[in-house]
Amino acid sequence: MRILLIVNTAASSFSARKRVVIQKALSSDHEVEVVETVRGGHAQRLAHTAAVDGVDVVAVLGGDGTLNEAANGLVNTNTALAPLPGGSTNVYARTIGVANDAVEATGQLLASLERESFRRVGLGCVEDRYFLFHCGVGFDAAVVEKVEARRGIKKIAPHPFFAMNAFDAWLRTYDHKKSRFTVELDDGTKIDGGTMAIAAVSTPYTFVGKRPIIVTPNASLDRGFSLAVVQAHRALP
Repeated sequence: MRILLIVNTAASSFSARKRVVIQKALSSDHEVEVVETVRGGHAQRLAHTAAVDGVDVVAVLGGDGTLNEAANGLVNTNTALAPLPGGSTNVYARTIGVANDAVEATGQLLASLERESFRRVGLGCVEDRYFLFHCGVGFDAAVVEKVEARRGIKKIAPHPFFAMNAFDAWLRTYDHKKSRFTVELDDGTKIDGGTMAIAAVSTPYTFVGKRPIIVTPNASLDRGFSLAVVQAHRALP
């Protein structure tokens, strides 16, 4: 098969050694091209071009952000997406049963390709942008914005850094007592006074170490998304 390996060298757990091992393993039975991302949004363009060129699989050595970009480039194509964990948490890869080590995940990928084992999954969409596992509005988005503004620290100590920024946002910079938005469901039901919402197409929401954090237990890649809304200090399923 033809494989495009997209590599984000800035990803939290990336190493040149892993890249060499992965490229060699994939090249043993397949035609492999390797491209590094150089800016935000680059993975989406690379993936889309690969799909147009008839590439069979786009493998991504990077974190959830790079993987999500690539997924956006592959929507409505026949090219498969394969995560090779290189980020700090690698939520999507772990959700679908991929090993959290990129080299081990490469072995799983090779076995799947040999069996020609592929799976079609659902995506969420906000305006013209797709997401693989969840989309946050309000407090969740505010925390991510703070973290991404200082990516260097995130790479060194990702989980403590997320926790620190969550506490800081909740206590100092984000007014969680103020109504931010209203959610309207397909049946016309409205939820007013929202301060945080998570639309999820899978579960868990994230991982802290090996521990999964469950916010939307009924979410599944095989059906529509689940929604969790925080409203004036109380959660509504």
